[in-house]
Amino acid sequence: MRRLLSTAALALCAFPLTATAGDISVSTSVDLVSDYVFRGVSLADTAIQPGVEVSKGDFTVGAWFSTGFGNTSIVAGDELDLYASYSVPLSDRFSTDVGVTYYHYPQGGSLFETEGGGAGSYEVFASLGFDTVLAPSVSAYYDFTLEAFTLEGGISHSLPVADKTSLDLSGSAGLVDGDGFSYEYGLASASLGYGFTDNVSAYVGGNFSINSEDALNFRDILEGEGDDTLLWFGAGIAAGF
Repeated sequence: MRRLLSTAALALCAFPLTATAGDISVSTSVDLVSDYVFRGVSLADTAIQPGVEVSKGDFTVGAWFSTGFGNTSIVAGDELDLYASYSVPLSDRFSTDVGVTYYHYPQGGSLFETEGGGAGSYEVFASLGFDTVLAPSVSAYYDFTLEAFTLEGGISHSLPVADKTSLDLSGSAGLVDGDGFSYEYGLASASLGYGFTDNVSAYVGGNFSINSEDALNFRDILEGEGDDTLLWFGAGIAAGF
């Protein structure tokens, strides 16, 4: 997710498949992205991003990992996110999620006070979802380490195009206000998904991101000047067991 979250951030996720053992459900996914974009900022070049999520009733815990590969991977570093959330159904059409995420960077990071052994950041979040046309949602996040508040809104829609195949469209926009920095961002995504079985699916998709502070395209950022727009791609597979 990213997960619930983040994530990503985040990047497109494969179908949210789950398999249930009793009242416990488990879902797994692996994504490959051409640029790792999180809330309008490029954090790595090409990256592979596996994740696992376990739910029991309305409570969910998960882990998500991103690692770059290629000649920029040593600069980008790795990321491990651990998160927990609780979902509260407010009515037949409204639901909310509250939770916490720990972002861990094993190699450290310039945004954090680092004293060896990597760096980390804690964030709390709350989101409100509406079960209506375009499934609108609004989410708020606060990162205690960066002292950053994020407000994000999104919409999504899925269109069946063939047996076991769907075209999934989504869009989101947000603003970030942190300690010494602020920016606005947006994302439009389209992906084609295919369900092999009830528990296994895959997707390929494209994404278009914008950022008010030219913080996109990781390769250009390394050269000293990022971009305000970026077209990037993703593919992934998800499975429940």
